[in-house]
Amino acid sequence: MSNLSRLRSLWRNLIHRGRVDRDLDDEVRGMFDLLVDEKRRSGLTLEQARRAATIELGRADVLKDGIRDVKAGAFLETWVQDVRYAVRLLRRGPLFAAFAIASLALGIGATGAIFSLFDGIALRRLNVPEAGRLVVASWGEPGGRYNYSLPYPQFEAIRQRSTTLDSVSWHYPFGRVAVGVRDDAETADGVYVSGDYYRTLRLAPALGRLIDRADDRPGQTVAVLNHAYWQRRFGGRTDVIGTTISLNRIPFTVIGVEPSGFSGTEVGRPYDISIPIQASPALNEGRPPLNGAFTTWLYVLARLKPGVTLAAAEQESRTIFSQVTIDAASGASQFDQRLARQSRLRFESGARGSNSDLRDGYQKWLRLLLMLLGAVLLLASLNVATLLLSRSDARQREIATRLAVGAGRWRIVRQFLTESLLLAACAGALGVAIAVWGSRTLLRIAIPAAERAPLVLGADWRLMLFTFGVTAVTCLLFGLLPALRATSSRRFVGTRQVGGGRPRRLLDRTLVAAQVAISLILLVAAGLFLRTLGNLWAQDPGYNRGNVLMLSADPRLAGKKADDVARTCRRVLDELRLVPGALSVTMSAVRPVSDDSYFVTSFRKIGGKTLTQDQRVRAAFNHVAPGYFGTLGIPLLAGREFDERDTTESPKVVIISERMARHFEGNPIGQRLDQGPDAREVVGVVRDVRYARVKDAEREVVYFPAFQFPPKGFHTSQTFEIRYAGSAADILPSIREAVFRAEPALTIFRVKTLERQTEESFARERLLALLTSYFGAFAVLLACIGLYGLMSYAVTQRTAEMGLRLALGAPPSAVRWLVVRESAWTVIAGAAIGLAAVAAVVRLVQSQLFGVEPYDPAAIAGATALLLGMAFAAAYLPAQRASRIDPLTALRHD
Repeated sequence: MSNLSRLRSLWRNLIHRGRVDRDLDDEVRGMFDLLVDEKRRSGLTLEQARRAATIELGRADVLKDGIRDVKAGAFLETWVQDVRYAVRLLRRGPLFAAFAIASLALGIGATGAIFSLFDGIALRRLNVPEAGRLVVASWGEPGGRYNYSLPYPQFEAIRQRSTTLDSVSWHYPFGRVAVGVRDDAETADGVYVSGDYYRTLRLAPALGRLIDRADDRPGQTVAVLNHAYWQRRFGGRTDVIGTTISLNRIPFTVIGVEPSGFSGTEVGRPYDISIPIQASPALNEGRPPLNGAFTTWLYVLARLKPGVTLAAAEQESRTIFSQVTIDAASGASQFDQRLARQSRLRFESGARGSNSDLRDGYQKWLRLLLMLLGAVLLLASLNVATLLLSRSDARQREIATRLAVGAGRWRIVRQFLTESLLLAACAGALGVAIAVWGSRTLLRIAIPAAERAPLVLGADWRLMLFTFGVTAVTCLLFGLLPALRATSSRRFVGTRQVGGGRPRRLLDRTLVAAQVAISLILLVAAGLFLRTLGNLWAQDPGYNRGNVLMLSADPRLAGKKADDVARTCRRVLDELRLVPGALSVTMSAVRPVSDDSYFVTSFRKIGGKTLTQDQRVRAAFNHVAPGYFGTLGIPLLAGREFDERDTTESPKVVIISERMARHFEGNPIGQRLDQGPDAREVVGVVRDVRYARVKDAEREVVYFPAFQFPPKGFHTSQTFEIRYAGSAADILPSIREAVFRAEPALTIFRVKTLERQTEESFARERLLALLTSYFGAFAVLLACIGLYGLMSYAVTQRTAEMGLRLALGAPPSAVRWLVVRESAWTVIAGAAIGLAAVAAVVRLVQSQLFGVEPYDPAAIAGATALLLGMAFAAAYLPAQRASRIDPLTALRHD
């Protein structure tokens, strides 16, 4: 039969079923009549001929069923019947259907939400042609941590000499820039790119053209707009090409717009405008460090030539990199020479873009959450499987009758699987909605600056495919076992023994014990993360974080040059001190409890000791204004704070932390600290602080006076800290007015209290604690429901036994103890398995803990006690009901 004939037959069988059935009746009747005529011609009577024809053909309905089973579309037709029957069954038990769908949807949706985040951060490839041929470069010592930013001389040598790379490019995000369009200015994020950046990515412009090598020359002040920024700021106008915009008051010409869907090569670090590196002197009043062979700042992205392997390209580029580095180290310090000899270049696939702090910081805990929520989904599946087993017992007579009249086992198994598939499909559809909403909600919780993370989250084909796979696996998990169990021949020994034997009880207890074990694992994880969150919040960062408001500003964005940046900051400080309710005001280059800026240097001379290269003390440093320590509540232990005397004309001074003071012999006050170009006198010692992150250990910190540096050395981006009285919402308008009075063109950003900043610094830990607590409680609820259902079913099956015990004089307490004892063994077995599994699972979460051991007795004991208490309550209700059974009614129970 041709495919066209099959399609016609399928269409006729599905659309014109009534006509097909009438034709089938006519054919069977005609066949029977022909066979009767044939038998009569052989000498049989009419009655004998009909009997013989019936024996030969079989029953007409069985014959027609056989023909229907082999016709085109038969499977689809019977499957539709199964779906209709499954819908009727679920409508008869709406409470069961609602609970099963809700629990499965929550598990599928939560798992899908985490997958959507994980996919957007760690798995999604760049939206560029042939992304698989891209590579990213890093360098470092084998066995150590690799640095993903490279020096310029090594990059240029690889670009010129490589024979395995089709193109080599780099980029460098330079942060905020003030974009002026006519008289309207707002901040945006910018990136420097090399002339081969867009060629390496194989991008075509949505409008105009993109930066090329001809633009990467001195004096070329051109800019390319990101597509999303073009739509947001310029309304998608096509006449933007050729127009002049200002970047930090410097005119630039817009030459093109990037294609839609491209949001940069680093997850979590979007940019709005790209400009060539040779335009940087116009913005920064100085040339970039193009000659420093040990100054790392470029993020390199290259494209392999066709047919070249990553290993071959790495080997060639590694040789070039080593040659340039070793040559540059000749005559340098011993440290640089050792670094040059031991450093190696490494290539990795660039299909997912350049290295990203967001990806490195989040993919590990997202993987952990996927595993934990997978356990929740498994628990929900086991619970629904237990409920389906109980429902199958209520359908004993139906299943026995269907098997007795000739239905095959596979036919009934298919019916059960159809019911399971209907539940899973409803749960999966609801789970997609939960996943889409949940992924965006979790993104806002986990990443406070989520609006700046260019993550594509939504119901795309990847999430749909993942949800479909999870739904299918879930359907098999909770649907296949009840189906096989319900149709087992051992169940139908007699109508009174259906479903009540030892194998049935053992299977139920195994499922409930598994739920208890999984619940205990989740509860222990929740306890560990809750204790971690509590430890983080209780951790003393060295600051008094109450009533401190922080805001950042960069005078460069207002067009200020180096010699006017410090004066602008002084004017802002003076105006802020006049704000009503401002108790003290200061300024710093590094924002407290934030890792956005992390300055580290080394000191070669401490007091009277001159240190070798290997002995040098590495310390974090900060540039702070007078009043910094008092405003943030950092105790001064010795000496004095910075004040207005510490200027460019006064003696150079520093203040050090307690830990740094330990490197001095005797009292450090009055001794000198030599960083390299100059020596400074120690005038104060302050208490240790958590320099950037609350989880970081206390380390050596050196504080420099902000206004003691020449204009070229003054940090332009500053954070102003204000200790205030009252509420932040009340004082904030006055603060904005004060900044405007000091400099009308100055834009402030990242306005937060120190307390809020501290909370955001452990957003990941808060999310882990929140999710594991929520789903731990959900898991315990599911396990208790499963245990309650098991005990209720056991009491129902043993009603006659319970009644006989009571009739013979057993006290109700003995009956209650009988039920509770049986449930206790199930719970204890599950808890024992869970405790054994906890020993292995906690190793996976060890790196996410803070101030708590992975085998924390309090967390394990608390989780176990909570689970056992809830399980006892779930078992006590059926036990209480069993103790109230009327003996006469129970003895008549069938």
